[in-house]
Amino acid sequence: MLEKRNHVLSIGLPVHNGEKFIRKAIESILSQTFTDFELIISNNASTDLTEQICNEYKEKDNRIKYFYQKQYFDWVGNYNFVLDKAKGKYFVWLSADDFWESTFLEKNINILNSDKNIVGSSSDVKMFGKMNKNLKNMMLLKIKMER
Repeated sequence: MLEKRNHVLSIGLPVHNGEKFIRKAIESILSQTFTDFELIISNNASTDLTEQICNEYKEKDNRIKYFYQKQYFDWVGNYNFVLDKAKGKYFVWLSADDFWESTFLEKNINILNSDKNIVGSSSDVKMFGKMNKNLKNMMLLKIKMER
């Protein structure tokens, strides 16, 4: 009997009413050059088309694990839910309204694998949308306060 192995990476995608952006988020994951991952989606009692969209992708790709929460719980609980389901050596979250360049995972996994003393890896962030200016200002303020 074949032993089922875990993927190197677990990706947690918590979502609530994300029909507007979830396709782009999932497509950015599925188009990665690094492919040894499981995608864990937790739909936090969405009332829009999020469930239908997620089920479409789940049917197309067996790396996708989809969970529908019948009762809404706070966003922290939804983030923790996907983390608790993770089985990979590494873990990363992606919000339903975010997306990655196609080499994001490959580059970060290579960094993590290059030195056992490295415990985390990320990248530059580009912000889009109406809140862009306010978020950038808040982030700059936080960075300045931490120095």
